[in-house]
Amino acid sequence: MVPAVFQKNNEQLEQERTLILRYTGEDDRFYLVAGQDGDHLSVPKNRNVQKPLIQSSKTLTPAFRLLALAFLGLAPAGLGTLVFAPLAALWALVIWVTHPLPRSDTLRVVLVWGLAAGLLAIAIPLSRLLLARLS
Repeated sequence: MVPAVFQKNNEQLEQERTLILRYTGEDDRFYLVAGQDGDHLSVPKNRNVQKPLIQSSKTLTPAFRLLALAFLGLAPAGLGTLVFAPLAALWALVIWVTHPLPRSDTLRVVLVWGLAAGLLAIAIPLSRLLLARLS
């Protein structure tokens, strides 16, 4: 014999099983769900769509690619860096002068200049060593 408390709990569980909702999709503002009886329901997401914190800048991408080539150019005695680091700095300078840039891109221009200067500070002594060895 099952106590009445357990029977009551079983009846409540049976009722809850019949109230199962099925996820059918979503859009920007609502979750779309359906009940077992075919009724459809839209549940609001109640959230704001936020813009990304860091937005990628496409204007300085070539300058960063030139810096990557300048870094790779350190391997052959810094000769590639002597070509690509000034090109990267020049590209960043041209973009900075010709385009109105937000503060984040202006900081990226300064970053390109600093990295180019650092790579040149490494490449020039390496190239001088190579030239001294060849002569």
